[in-house]
Amino acid sequence: MSGRATVMANIAANLRRGRSGAVHHRDPVAASAAAEGAPWPQDLLIERFTAELTAIAGRVHRAASPRDAMDAVLAVCREHRADRVLSWAPEWIAIPGLHDALKAAGIVVDLGSLPEGGDRTARLAELDPIRVGITGALAGIAESGTFAVVSGAGRSRLASLLVPIHIAVLPADRLYSSLSALLAAHGDLAEQGSNAVLITGPSRTADIEMTLTRGVHGPGEIHVVLVGDGIRRN
Repeated sequence: MSGRATVMANIAANLRRGRSGAVHHRDPVAASAAAEGAPWPQDLLIERFTAELTAIAGRVHRAASPRDAMDAVLAVCREHRADRVLSWAPEWIAIPGLHDALKAAGIVVDLGSLPEGGDRTARLAELDPIRVGITGALAGIAESGTFAVVSGAGRSRLASLLVPIHIAVLPADRLYSSLSALLAAHGDLAEQGSNAVLITGPSRTADIEMTLTRGVHGPGEIHVVLVGDGIRRN
């Protein structure tokens, strides 16, 4: 087992021994399920994730179908008058035809690739004006409104870090009640790409004169497009 995998396994084990069963008092169904060690109902996972992310200034867009999800992404792009977006490759986003739809709307799609060697400064300067980034998401955590983004080939980390507005497309059947539940299902999380990040709401800091400021160290606006009804099907 690699060092990264060992660390993730240790975190999962500690969570299971510790607070993995803790739930917010306002969710009696979740509390009952946690006490019995049972999975949360799918509708509760969606409602809790939506409530938690909204409470920390994130925006959740419910989409019954990939077509609805495409419309939601395009609406955010139009809202911000985006003519360019940084995006993951199509196969890593759960919306077939999204790139074609963006191009049809007059929006240039940039995959955010950087040169392997030499000076990357010019390329980063070219990407810097892009305001909207679009990524997929490996999974979501209902109890905190968190989602996991794993970068790698075709999944530029710039699409979730460089831009001020981040749109993450998350199939609703990838929602889990807690971090420990997610790690139990994805024990190889650290091995699935070059970089794994758990994102909970917009970037914020209070370091500057103790005034809360968003978007200093990452996107100041987070949108999650939840696709589907959340029911896992074989």
